[in-house]
Amino acid sequence: MKKEKLILSFIAVLFGLLVAGGIFYLLQAAKTVPSNITKIDPVVSPTPTLIPSVFLILDRPKNEEVVTDKVLTISGRSAGNAAIVIVTDSFEDVIMPALNGDFSATVKIDNGQNIIDVTAIAPNGESVTIKKTVTYSQEEF
Repeated sequence: MKKEKLILSFIAVLFGLLVAGGIFYLLQAAKTVPSNITKIDPVVSPTPTLIPSVFLILDRPKNEEVVTDKVLTISGRSAGNAAIVIVTDSFEDVIMPALNGDFSATVKIDNGQNIIDVTAIAPNGESVTIKKTVTYSQEEF
């Protein structure tokens, strides 16, 4: 009799597991996901690094340079189609470089320290600015 109860209990547990598994399978198979919940993550492609269309290289003057002449030559290179804007405390000028990009301008500077801003502006509006500090002094070092 104990053996029969043990076998009957084993069969009942097995049958219960089969019924529960079948119901779970049917519920999962019948389940639908609403379309407003499904979300597809877009693939984000890396943004390429843009190469600026304008550049600016100043050959003269050197930064922190001390000069003994009030007339200073500013020279350098940029894109051939860029406008070059030179600004000091007492001077403003816009020049166009040569087709190869070379430019040169003379500027009269003030006594003491002068901050010179040189900006290259491309036709599309991109710009690059370089600041140089030049000091005018008549003292000999």
